[in-house]
Amino acid sequence: MAFSPLENPEDPRFVRFLEAHEPFSFRMRGALAEGANELSVWIDDIENPHLAIHRARGWLAPLGRPDDIVAHLSDLEAMAAEMEKEGESPYHPGAQDETGVLRLSALPASAREVIAETRDVVRQTGCGLYTLRKEDFTPFAEGPPIGSIREDEYELVAELAQHGEGVPYVRNRLSKAPHVAVRVDGELAAYMIVHANGSIGMLHTVEKFRNRGLGRYMASALAERQFARGMPVYCYIVDGNTPSHRVFTSLGFRRVADVSWCVFRREEE
Repeated sequence: MAFSPLENPEDPRFVRFLEAHEPFSFRMRGALAEGANELSVWIDDIENPHLAIHRARGWLAPLGRPDDIVAHLSDLEAMAAEMEKEGESPYHPGAQDETGVLRLSALPASAREVIAETRDVVRQTGCGLYTLRKEDFTPFAEGPPIGSIREDEYELVAELAQHGEGVPYVRNRLSKAPHVAVRVDGELAAYMIVHANGSIGMLHTVEKFRNRGLGRYMASALAERQFARGMPVYCYIVDGNTPSHRVFTSLGFRRVADVSWCVFRREEE
């Protein structure tokens, strides 16, 4: 294995590496802030870092130049095989049945294209990486008082999640990171959370409460809380999700990169 566990996330050499790879490194920086004892980051060489890997829930998130990612493809496959052997898999529906695959999250488009030349793509989800700078932020503060999601609503939030996030994940995020919610006549109407990678997401407005600006209100409020924590404010929006694109760009978010969640067929050993 060409990687070693990252022992000190505050090592100046690693910090400079993160800074050099912004905004792609927002994801790893967020994972470092949110992960606590669950964090698993691997690096090729702390003396002169070129590639770092965040391992979480069956996915590998590589951070580095596309050519460095491709150069370490066999090492990534070895790590994926190890995860499979240990029974580590995503919460995405159907992912538990996948075998012999390499799952790469938030993969830059240029790296995805090169890898796809030598590995079959099992499935993929294209997304835009959107970031928000303080100087571009246009807050929106029109709506009911902002509250929180109650514990008896965790199952509902998990049920409405689009990517299979279950109750344990919902419970973890709501207990460890900021989130926002509003109620109309006592009923949960809209909410948003901070993901384990530091991105803001799972924005949802209950259907009967839509077209009232609640989604924009939630995204604005959670962005303000992330700024207050000193965290990068960013999100991923699935390609074709026009409503979310409209909400976030109205607040000042800008699409800065194309990325994808890709599942490749591993090369046979």
